[in-house]
Amino acid sequence: MLMILVVLLLAGTFVIYLRFSKRVPILMYHRIADIPGDRNSLSPAKFEEQLDYLSAWGFHTVSLQDVHSYYTQGKELPPKPVVLTFDDGYEDNFSVALPLLTARNMKATVFPISDWIGQPNNWENFGKPPAVTMNWEQLQNWLNAGMEIGSHTVSHPFLSQLPGDALHTELTQSKEVLLSRFSLPGDFLCYPYGNYSDQVITAAKEAQYKGALAIYDKAPLWNLDLYALPRIPVSSRQPLWEFAIKVSWLHSILIFFRKAEVFIKRRLRKKRQ
Repeated sequence: MLMILVVLLLAGTFVIYLRFSKRVPILMYHRIADIPGDRNSLSPAKFEEQLDYLSAWGFHTVSLQDVHSYYTQGKELPPKPVVLTFDDGYEDNFSVALPLLTARNMKATVFPISDWIGQPNNWENFGKPPAVTMNWEQLQNWLNAGMEIGSHTVSHPFLSQLPGDALHTELTQSKEVLLSRFSLPGDFLCYPYGNYSDQVITAAKEAQYKGALAIYDKAPLWNLDLYALPRIPVSSRQPLWEFAIKVSWLHSILIFFRKAEVFIKRRLRKKRQ
């Protein structure tokens, strides 16, 4: 009986490996700054430590265009690919993260909010520390350094709660800004708060996005969906060993356990109500 269980465990592990070993981990950052109590702000020292880990262990940062071509056309990627993404386009992404990235010949993608370019983060009106986003010149220099820019909507709303016309405006106008300002097609969308629905996916396809990014707990895992690619947040409290898991092929298993954790917590919360 024990032997049968061992064989089943090994077989299951092998199936999982075949299913997920070719997935490219996508990491989600926000601010690179020392902000006490803000789990979404990573200190520059920790960010540098993570980049040094990637460099030392042979990882290669790739763009979302590279990943899309890999998933849709079988384009070859370098060994150990990983995508680094920054939500909202804070100024410290430019002043702090960019020099650390360029010094290591790494690339990353930033998702600015088109109505909040070079503005304080007043859309985060729930106790977030004040900060300013990258301005147009900084975004251009970000591109000049070999980085990537995607769309994060016009005003950072919960997209699934919008009526059709407003949803269309949020997705198309933010895309048009990238085209007019930088001659970029704006192929990739990042859902604010990771929030999306079937209607949002349909609207993203109609707006001619090639793909869209969600957050791990809201994205499908077993079947890859280019319009709901799961990302893994990198928190301020994260030890390096956990970061190492997040960039390995085991990241999909970590996503599974995180999804299970979120599901269980929600069920327990409902029972208490």
